[in-house]
Amino acid sequence: MLSMNRMMIGVALLATTVGCASVADTTRTGRIHDVRFGERMTPATLQVEPGDEIRWINGRSMPVTVEFLAGALGSVSCEEGFSKRGLSNLRGTLQESTTLGPNASASLCFGDLGTVDYNARMESAVAGGQVIEQGTIRVGR
Repeated sequence: MLSMNRMMIGVALLATTVGCASVADTTRTGRIHDVRFGERMTPATLQVEPGDEIRWINGRSMPVTVEFLAGALGSVSCEEGFSKRGLSNLRGTLQESTTLGPNASASLCFGDLGTVDYNARMESAVAGGQVIEQGTIRVGR
């Protein structure tokens, strides 16, 4: 009987350890800030805290490309829509841009204090009608 109790406790401890191992760490704060694309990008400047989620939402009928300078996504703690790409050393990095179709969205969480600039390229049905707007995210106070 004693050996059966020890075995049950061992199984319970193993299940607890293995169960927690699959839970992903996250630094999201729970605050979500939306940047919407319509006729214009609004807002163009955001003040956020480390770990806040910034979500870009395309409300247009044409695609929008959100692009960052190389290396700007080094401190990202969460992402959706900026998929990883492999480098020659097999270490993955986030793509510095993503194209959002109509009614699509993508999001990032920045972990480091500082300012991150990006461009939004909004396609237009008018010939040569691409509109490029600059956005700024200030992380921290």
